Amino acid sequence: MELIPLLGAVCTLALGVLGLVAPRKVADLVGVAPEGVLGLSEIRATYGGIFIGLGAACLWFQQSGVYVAVGFAWLLAAVSRIVSIFLDRSFSSKNVGGVIVEAGIGLLLVAGLL
Repeated sequence: MELIPLLGAVCTLALGVLGLVAPRKVADLVGVAPEGVLGLSEIRATYGGIFIGLGAACLWFQQSGVYVAVGFAWLLAAVSRIVSIFLDRSFSSKNVGGVIVEAGIGLLLVAGLL
């Protein structure tokens, strides 16, 4: 397996660990406000568990199809954010940063595998 896609998987996994252990920090970073313990659980599950699972799946299975699927998910998150910037008129430095991070991780994951 090439080193570049592995870096994308590690980034995904690391962001997941952050979401699991520091949900309030992640909530602030992405601009959401968790309501009560259910909101914190949602952030831990979505930004923690799902990202950990995706990154771990890449590292565990070491198959290009897994890397490409996870990479496409990141790339479509970036595209969806771009759509939101225009449709919702939500241009901000955080949204631009989100596009850069999402597209960057997605490109790392698919680099050399397509």
